[in-house]
Amino acid sequence: MSLVCLNGKFLTADQPLIHPSNRGFKWGDGIFETIRVSKGNILLQSLHFDRMFLSLKMLLINPTYSLDALSLAENILTVCRQNDCAESARVRLTLWRNENNEADYLIEAWPLPRDISRWNEEGYSIAIYPFARKSQDAFANIKSANYLPYVLADLYAKEHGLDEAIVLNSQNRIADASKANIFLIRNGEIYTPSLSQGCINGVMRRFLIDQLKLNGYRVHQEEITEEDIISAEEIFLTNALYGIRWVHSFLQRNYGHTTAYRFYKEFLK
Repeated sequence: MSLVCLNGKFLTADQPLIHPSNRGFKWGDGIFETIRVSKGNILLQSLHFDRMFLSLKMLLINPTYSLDALSLAENILTVCRQNDCAESARVRLTLWRNENNEADYLIEAWPLPRDISRWNEEGYSIAIYPFARKSQDAFANIKSANYLPYVLADLYAKEHGLDEAIVLNSQNRIADASKANIFLIRNGEIYTPSLSQGCINGVMRRFLIDQLKLNGYRVHQEEITEEDIISAEEIFLTNALYGIRWVHSFLQRNYGHTTAYRFYKEFLK
C-alpha cells in the first residue's frame, strides 16, 4: 500500500486526506516542489528548500514550527523507503495555506526509472503553445499550485506529437516550457530567459547557471524571442528530474547537440 506524509503523519494513500475546504484544492493557494531522490539522497536539496521557503514568504504563508528543512528531508526519505523507491524516486511536496494562514503539506513519492537522466539520443521536438500567456509579475517565478498554463501546454504537446511546448509571456517573449526551463547556445555563449520574463525559477536552471559561470562560460539571462530560437545553434531544456534534454527540432529548424552534451557530461553525468 502506497504511503504519504501529511503534516508529519504517515498515512496510506487510499484514504481521504484533503478536506473540501482546502485552499490549495479550491483556489490553487499553495506551491509545490518536484524533487528527485537518487540512491537515498535528495538531489539539489538546498535549492529546493530555499525556493520553497522563499515562495511561502512571498505568498504570506507562515511556516509552522515543525516545517523545517531537516524534518522535511527525513520525511521525504521515509516516504521513499516505505514505498520501495529510495533508489530512484519522483517526490511531490505540496504546501498550501490552512485556516490559520500556516503551511500544511503533503509528501508523495513514486518510482522513477534509474536511467531517467540518461542522455536523450533522439532529441526533443518542440513548438510554441499559442493559447496562453504568462504574467511577469512578482509571483511568476513561483512554482504555484495554480499551474493551468503549463498543464494545457503539456496537453498541447502530447496532442501534436511533440515532446515539449514553449510557454510565452505577456509580451510574446519566451518564458519557459511546460515542464522545463529553456537554454539557447549561440557563438559559444549561453542564453536563457531572465526571471523578469516570467519563467519558473527552476532549481536545475539555477544549479546549471552557477556551474556554467564557475567554469568560465558566458551566460546571458535576458529577453528571448522566437527569432532567437530559430537562429540558435543549439537548444536544451532543464528540470530537476531529468537534468538536460537537447532539442532536435523547432518548426522546420533542426539543431545539433555538441555543446549541450558537453554540459551534460561535465555537470550532470
